[in-house]
Amino acid sequence: MKGNNSELLIYTFAFQAIVCFSIILDIAFVRQVLGFIFFVFIPGFLLLRVFRIERPHLTETVVLSVGLSLAFLMLIGFIMNTLGLLSILTTPLATVPILIIINVIVACLNLIIYFTNKDYAGLGLQNLGNFWRYLPILFLPILSIIGVLCVLYFQNNIVSIFVIILIAVVFVISSLRPKLSSYYPLIIISITLALLISPALMSNYVYGDDIQGEFNTFLSTKNTLFWNPQNYMSIQQSSDTSMLSITILPTILSNLLNIEPGWVFKIVFLVIFSLVPLGLYELYRRHWSERVAFISVIFFTANYVALTVLLTDVKQMIGEIFYVILFLELLIKDVDSYKSSWMILIFAIFGLVVSHYSQDFIFLIIIFSAWLGIKIFYRKIYSRINISIIAFASCLVFFWYAYLTPSDAGPFSKFIGSLKTTFGSFAGSFFQASSRGEDIQLALGITARPGILHSVGTILYDITILTIFIGFISLVIISRKDKSKREYTLITSTNIVLLLLTVVVPFFAGFLELGRLYQILLMFLSPLFVLGGDAIFKSLSRLRKQNKLNIRNDNAETSYSVVLTLIILLPFFFFQTGLVYEVTNDSFPSSFSLSYYKMQNSSLLIHESDVFSAQWLSKYGDITHMPTYADTIAQTHVLLSYSTINQGLIFLLSNSNESIRGDGVIPVVPSNLNNSYIYLSQFCVRNNMVWWYQRLGISFKLTELPILNNTGAFISRVYSNGASQVYFRTS
Repeated sequence: MKGNNSELLIYTFAFQAIVCFSIILDIAFVRQVLGFIFFVFIPGFLLLRVFRIERPHLTETVVLSVGLSLAFLMLIGFIMNTLGLLSILTTPLATVPILIIINVIVACLNLIIYFTNKDYAGLGLQNLGNFWRYLPILFLPILSIIGVLCVLYFQNNIVSIFVIILIAVVFVISSLRPKLSSYYPLIIISITLALLISPALMSNYVYGDDIQGEFNTFLSTKNTLFWNPQNYMSIQQSSDTSMLSITILPTILSNLLNIEPGWVFKIVFLVIFSLVPLGLYELYRRHWSERVAFISVIFFTANYVALTVLLTDVKQMIGEIFYVILFLELLIKDVDSYKSSWMILIFAIFGLVVSHYSQDFIFLIIIFSAWLGIKIFYRKIYSRINISIIAFASCLVFFWYAYLTPSDAGPFSKFIGSLKTTFGSFAGSFFQASSRGEDIQLALGITARPGILHSVGTILYDITILTIFIGFISLVIISRKDKSKREYTLITSTNIVLLLLTVVVPFFAGFLELGRLYQILLMFLSPLFVLGGDAIFKSLSRLRKQNKLNIRNDNAETSYSVVLTLIILLPFFFFQTGLVYEVTNDSFPSSFSLSYYKMQNSSLLIHESDVFSAQWLSKYGDITHMPTYADTIAQTHVLLSYSTINQGLIFLLSNSNESIRGDGVIPVVPSNLNNSYIYLSQFCVRNNMVWWYQRLGISFKLTELPILNNTGAFISRVYSNGASQVYFRTS
């Protein structure tokens, strides 16, 4: 047995030495690839070995190891940063101190395993030869990358369309052939990466709304190599600054791996997030068959919120890793493993708390509701969800958000404010459709869709929701006979209630935005889609049996049930990926990767010309003394993420002469009021307009802006790159 410990010791130290030399010598590719594997997997893997935690499936071990490693990196960064606060280190998040402390701890963990874990079974390298036969499954992400290159360099999306169709073919074949179940984990990883990597690589710059503020917060930490949670100028910035997932974690990974900041968000975190569906697969197959788990995960991944919306919120991407791990541990029925896996729960709760504030509150609501339901309805069943875990998570949340960020702009205050807004206006806004948000109105058909195909897509979306509710009824019936599913049913019930509240309670969906909230709820609701399809088929089969159309055996019935589910899921997948809109040349495409050149005029897309003009103004403009005027899109996107302009000195372009901000940032009084800069993005110049409030469709033409058309002021264009422009104005 000691030989196995020696094997682990030798291989780990060898791997550690290679990574250290690649960092010291800055060996391209080796530093990035092997460094990523080492820092994102090895610390967590060693922690599992130290606490003698064994899991029967390799996929679960991988998910747990990555989650623990991420929490470990954030904890180490937090401790090192505390030394900086105490003036012991001037740059606590620099490469050298972080590299030294991580390697020392990894070496210590390795030695502890060698001397204490005598019954370690070994690395299992003798099975490495079987790995090669699985490699062809990973061709989907490679094809996806080729598709991106074809779009960018040849303006041809045929390969990208082929990838979407091929994903559907692989999924259908895998679902109908249970013998392929051993390939399911790699198929899930391959499909997830293929779907996510395409939109991520379409632009060199971050894309979306929330991610702009997150990127700005990350750059502030990376540039100073120091994290100060008290630095904020707005509600959004304060909330982001308190999150280690977008401050300390990307700073550590960017420095250690020598990766540009933008690609940490766009690629490194995307690869990490691809393990979320893998963790869900492990969670689902504990309660259902492998095939049900596989189809459920594909349904989860096929939703538009996972394909596009989630890529614009890095906090949630990292938070979901810990969210999945927590329920993987809490829903284990093995009493003997509880004493050892408490370490996983502590690390995962810490990781979730410092990664995504909204998800913390959802987690607390779910586990408290489950605990209360167990106490009321199922007192005799064993459950890991107890008052100790709830108390620990609640105390950590309160400490982190109320004490660490003691301000009216912090996440805790923001959460309380959201509750006041939601329930304070319940009576007055209950019958107002507008209080449910635009997404709810679209789903309910209150707001008109921009075309017939989009209406069909909405109907399919509603059908999946209806199927989920049918599946929930089926789950409740099953849980009455199967006691092992009662705890799972209670947790799922809370998710169903939260989904209903988004429709019933005014402004509730605004707590996390419907798309992101629904994506979190889908973690437990996705299997209900498959159960609902199965329930519908069984109902139809009973009618057939009455007409003497009997199904021969249970296996055939199961296959027919899967086919029915696929009949709903495949069209849904094609609509959600935007394939239908692209193939039919719809005027309102939804896929950034398939319809890249059709969406070039999107106001949310940051062009290279916008970045160049923002960086020029940051470098050569007197931005510390004079205000800068821009429209809402430029202010909250390119000027937030790719300029060094003080956000308090950016004011909105409008049809009035007032200096207004519309995003909650505290305005700064310029020391030079007579002079100012006017920033116009490529979108503004080419469309001769600026956005005032995009969601309400309020915009102004450039000729309607007093600041640009005042004969009593001197206005000069000081920068232009053929698209974006910068003007200087003096009174």
